[in-house]
Amino acid sequence: MGKILVTGATGTIGRLVVKHLQRLNAAYLAGTRKPEGENDVYFDFNDPSSFEKATEGADKVFVLGPPLVLGLDAIITPFLDFLKGRGIKRIVYFSAYQADKMKGLDFHPKLEQKVKDDGFDYTILRPTFFAQNFKNYEGDNIAQRNIIFMPAGDGKASFIDADNVAEVAALALTQDGHSGKAYELTGPVTVSYDDVAALLSEITGRTISYPKPGNEEFKSVLVSSGAPEFIADYLISVYGTIAAGNVDSVTDDYKKVTGKEPTPIRKVLEQDFA
Repeated sequence: MGKILVTGATGTIGRLVVKHLQRLNAAYLAGTRKPEGENDVYFDFNDPSSFEKATEGADKVFVLGPPLVLGLDAIITPFLDFLKGRGIKRIVYFSAYQADKMKGLDFHPKLEQKVKDDGFDYTILRPTFFAQNFKNYEGDNIAQRNIIFMPAGDGKASFIDADNVAEVAALALTQDGHSGKAYELTGPVTVSYDDVAALLSEITGRTISYPKPGNEEFKSVLVSSGAPEFIADYLISVYGTIAAGNVDSVTDDYKKVTGKEPTPIRKVLEQDFA
């Protein structure tokens, strides 16, 4: 049996996928631009010369593109073409919940179609927004300004624990029965940003507010703080799916795969902020 190559192995999800593969005693390679550990291999989607060595001995791949990239399909397609040519057919592709409704960001639907058209033995993961995003992207706002600041309007999302997503990925990579499946992964309930602000207020003992920025205000604040303009546009498109009510739903796919209930958002926020 070959090894599992985990791309993006040092990011939020990739690191957790590696953790679950270790728990399952699975043989894996951790693809990273800065290999340091025993199982690390140099891998970079933007460096095709890294593909050959990184896939040596691998017969399964967790395909996780880099974050905040507008043309993700252009970056990942050469790697998928390489895998096809190499005869590595078993992949778990990391997509996004309701990705077809993200205005101007059509790369996930394109890549999903490619893995189907190219004859891969695929499993597609479509997770909704991570509960950890509040720490990873809003940590300074919450700690220093007592606010959460995303253009999500009054919409709701069923925020999921990133560890739950990684657990499903690891099982799909190590068990039979997941071929040709697409898993829509959500948390147990939908909540608004006002709801999250109230939860954070309880957990931190401070009043955390949600000023509900509009798109122009959000973009102005980000750009004035030094962020590239395309980052603001990207986030407006992504979080616009919450504002539009497109992700105000819950599935039971996590329970179908694991037999367990997904982690409540409150528990993740307590771990991150208590």
